[in-house]
Amino acid sequence: MASKRPWHCYSKIKGPAFQRKRSRSHRREYARGGADSKLRFFQGGLNLKEKKREEYDLVVGLKAEKNVQISHYALEALRITINSKLQKSIGRQNYHLTIRVKPFQVIRENRQLNFAGADRIQSGMRNSFGKSIGKAARIRAGKIICEVCCNFKDLPLVKDRLRIANIKMPCKCRTVLLHYADDTILKRTGLSFYDEKKRKIISPFELEKKAALAT
Repeated sequence: MASKRPWHCYSKIKGPAFQRKRSRSHRREYARGGADSKLRFFQGGLNLKEKKREEYDLVVGLKAEKNVQISHYALEALRITINSKLQKSIGRQNYHLTIRVKPFQVIRENRQLNFAGADRIQSGMRNSFGKSIGKAARIRAGKIICEVCCNFKDLPLVKDRLRIANIKMPCKCRTVLLHYADDTILKRTGLSFYDEKKRKIISPFELEKKAALAT
């Protein structure tokens, strides 16, 4: 059997999405089988029921810079990279992690045999839709992959863990600020504010100008 294909073979978004949904309006015969997602937990740290998102000093996120498909293995690696270190260093009560994207897309491939006489055994493109080999999340440019709610004193550690998590992603990502409690905190973060509705990066200087004009 051939070796496992590199992920850049599947990272590009091509064609329609074939998601495994349990409804009559979707063709489930195209999405049968395959292993379950490795990503089982989408949240970490303190539950948002105990402390709301707006009560933290900062909410920092990891933004995708281009359209890409991210495998469930990479998303699980991202979760472990951020959650394990923060839980050990600052404690579970001082942060909240949320993985926003969900790996619903089913990834398939046609396995090819690579030994002598294999052309008489393998079916080739006769079953051209391929066999399910895993799950992935479809992400558009500007989408937030994950976010971390934390206090200002823990920001250097959070930024470092997001930097390491960025290395594990199949596309270039950027660390942005999604929510802040005070304007004085915004100036000291060194991050640009990201407006999710407009999908636009706003620098701290632009926010200061808007605040000055409003007054």
